Amino acid sequence: METTPDQESRPELTPRHLLYTLVGWGLQLVFGFLAFASGLVAPPAGVAVIIATWAATAIYSIMKWRQTSWIPLAMGVLAGVLWVAIVSFGDAFLGWTA
Repeated sequence: METTPDQESRPELTPRHLLYTLVGWGLQLVFGFLAFASGLVAPPAGVAVIIATWAATAIYSIMKWRQTSWIPLAMGVLAGVLWVAIVSFGDAFLGWTA
């Protein structure tokens, strides 16, 4: 059986790789829900920024998940950190309240 150059460059998927990916995507789902529910504390422009940052981390995670095992996990954590940072910034400096 002959392998193509694309198949040779793909890293092997290990159980650890799949676990990190699934946990990272689970975090993305949680923070995606929070991003869309942020309209309770943020104005529409703030929600747009929150959703855009969440979408950017989710898309990057989906694009790069096969290359390294830590990217989806890191992007899931980063999505949460950015959500907290944006909402905290909005509360402290822009007067966003619940």
